[in-house]
Amino acid sequence: MVFKMNLIKKCPLFILLVSTGLIFTIIGIIGRMNVYASQEYDPLTAPILSVMFTGINDDIYPWHVFMGGDAQTMALGNGPKSEIETGILEAEKEEPQEIASAKEEDVSSDTLEKEPPERAAMASQTPEVTEALEEENKAEPFERQEPLRESTKEEIQNHVSADVYGDAGVLRAAEYEFSTVDESYFDDALFIGDSRTVGLRNYTDLSEHADFYCETSLTIYKVLEENFDNQGTVEEALENHDYGKIYLMVGINELGRGTTEDFMAEYTRVVDRLHELEPEAKIFVQGVMRVSGEKSSSDAIFNNSNINARNNAIATLADNDQFFYIDVNEAVCDEEGNLISEYTFDQIHLLGAYYDLWKQFLLVHGVEDN
Repeated sequence: MVFKMNLIKKCPLFILLVSTGLIFTIIGIIGRMNVYASQEYDPLTAPILSVMFTGINDDIYPWHVFMGGDAQTMALGNGPKSEIETGILEAEKEEPQEIASAKEEDVSSDTLEKEPPERAAMASQTPEVTEALEEENKAEPFERQEPLRESTKEEIQNHVSADVYGDAGVLRAAEYEFSTVDESYFDDALFIGDSRTVGLRNYTDLSEHADFYCETSLTIYKVLEENFDNQGTVEEALENHDYGKIYLMVGINELGRGTTEDFMAEYTRVVDRLHELEPEAKIFVQGVMRVSGEKSSSDAIFNNSNINARNNAIATLADNDQFFYIDVNEAVCDEEGNLISEYTFDQIHLLGAYYDLWKQFLLVHGVEDN
């Protein structure tokens, strides 16, 4: 006993470090079963306590481990939730501008009624062309779908991503006929995403054509502010380069954090900001890649039911004109909708050899300029 007391007196810093390390390790072990479940961890290269530090990068703090059901929601801070509480984004509130019946300088001032320019142009067309133009003008402007209902308290407490949008967006997106392209199609493309997009960059040759702004554990809540390996932010990239296509793939790390509505509000804000910065670019909203059947059936948070609910939400952004929804799950999942187990090493990420399936999928989902 005297020896232990002398040791403590002589080596207080050592004892403090050992005790702190032990506490962090316990937090890491407990957290791996809940709030740190999405953090990438390799026991061969890093101690279990490392997940606590990677979690802090995603705004998940050690005390969230012991806070129960609302920990993930609290980790969101006042970001996406404030979007839901204050209403729909201003951009969604704006009514489509009506075709101006403005005054024309070459028309006399006593003209009381003016023929719309579109109809005047139709008058010089053949009957077939005129009919086609009239049908086109009858088409209603694209309106983004509102959620069919709100997530329930039970769903929120159990980290269930409620399917509050249904499959209307997916069905609409499927109506578009994509084109087959070659690698040069991606010469003006920007890929934004998490560790799965890191794999697409590292295991295919797309990085020889496109720019990649991707980072392990990236979430939709940090897409615009993240500094990507000293490349700068996405906003800086869009301000300094002209991109014709923007591909976005995030969502796996956000499961269990907040509601489907929270996620969708922030996703919409990011997509609209990308469009604002690069208005001529086609924006490809990529469905979140699913996990294996083994992972899905054993994990209350990281499962394909939750992934499908959030994919149904983001699919509603597709207008098949400027925004497009594409789902790589078509290329990497089995007939039951699960990531094929032979394609993955950890039930979540593709093995290097199978990232080419993603690339081939992209090559047959190009959009030709009108």
